[in-house]
Amino acid sequence: MAASITSNRQAAEQSRPNTAGEPAAAPEWQRQNTFVATLAHELRQPLSAMLAAMAVARRAPGSDAARRADDVMQRQLGQMGRLLEDLVDATRWARGQVSLDKQPLDLRDIMRDAAADAAFAVADAGQQLAIIDARESVWISGDRQRLRQVVSNLLRNAVKYTPRDGRITLAIERMAWTVTLRVADSGRGIEADALPHVFDLFSQAHPEADPGLGIGLAVAREIVLRHGGSIDARSEGIGHGSEFLIRLPLTGLSPCNAA
Repeated sequence: MAASITSNRQAAEQSRPNTAGEPAAAPEWQRQNTFVATLAHELRQPLSAMLAAMAVARRAPGSDAARRADDVMQRQLGQMGRLLEDLVDATRWARGQVSLDKQPLDLRDIMRDAAADAAFAVADAGQQLAIIDARESVWISGDRQRLRQVVSNLLRNAVKYTPRDGRITLAIERMAWTVTLRVADSGRGIEADALPHVFDLFSQAHPEADPGLGIGLAVAREIVLRHGGSIDARSEGIGHGSEFLIRLPLTGLSPCNAA
């Protein structure tokens, strides 16, 4: 199965302007151009903040202002690190250089770990996170780190686009042969014309509000597909929140009987 990220890249190559002087307004190529401009902006912003913080720290070493400047530099370095990790991740998926370390997992553990990771951001944003857990173990075959990456990404997006006092729901629903993990929010929602493209590489649903790199959801989709599952986005439009559904096959195997 060809990687979806690779497919997006190939489609972008096919949409380049030709030598006959035809218009170059293909959507995929436009998204790549937007991505490059966004990346430059996203990297320039933390660099500017760090340079300003360094100037403050040098003028008054050991002061409260210097300590606050140090906090600024730490946050901005973390932001730049995450941007670069996303870029490297997308490149590896596109080249087929990522292997999954699959093992029997209880999906509830993935959900709880991701919720714990998001707890501070949810509290800081003044939101509520409701967790609807399954009563019994939900065994799947999966890569713990990569699946946690998917759920954490969806939760970060929910926090980003949900207003203060908003509600985020993380739930598991077990069926006969599959399990659905749902991340829903009462936030901004997604426009109808943007909904079919939310998992496209370099796609940005709200570039005017928070540009982002348009990588996270594309990588999340690739991870879920490599687990034999599917991921879908739903929204009734602006002001009606968003919902992401991850469906994965059950294995029925625990670590004890997997062997």
